[in-house]
Amino acid sequence: MNENETKAVDEQTEKTDGLEELKAELERLKVENGKLKNAQSNASADAAKWKKELRDSMDAKTRAEAETKELIEQLRAENEQMKRNQSVAERTASYIGVGFDATLAKQAAEASFDNKHDDFMQALKSFLIAHDKALAADALRNTPRPGVGATESGITKEQFDKMKYAERVKLYDEQPELYKELAK
Repeated sequence: MNENETKAVDEQTEKTDGLEELKAELERLKVENGKLKNAQSNASADAAKWKKELRDSMDAKTRAEAETKELIEQLRAENEQMKRNQSVAERTASYIGVGFDATLAKQAAEASFDNKHDDFMQALKSFLIAHDKALAADALRNTPRPGVGATESGITKEQFDKMKYAERVKLYDEQPELYKELAK
């Protein structure tokens, strides 16, 4: 045999050996898969057996009573939560209508509903502080500001000094006290 033929035979032998290894691995995986399926089936059967035993230990009437009691408790809890939510929402809207901000209104409504007097009073105090600050800020914003050195009439000392004689006489006739103050 020549060298090329020897290489071809070696390659063919390697391919055959690799194929045999893959077949053996596939067979091993099939066996392992079968074992796992059996284990799962056994576990399911055991679970079903335990369930049946539990159901059998409770008679139908007892089961129905337990389910009914559980359902009634669940509905009672849902009803109480719905009543609370509705009342808090109504109170929140009422507090917002009075001037509370939304967050503070909700806190006050929840405290009111839960009968937490101290928490409600704290929310009310916060509202009053914020309200008083807003009123003071609004009053400052809307108060007219006199000019620098101006008197109540708005005439400054510099303006008085620049007035002509006729204007000073008119000021003296109309506002003598102001005239005396500016003439100093």
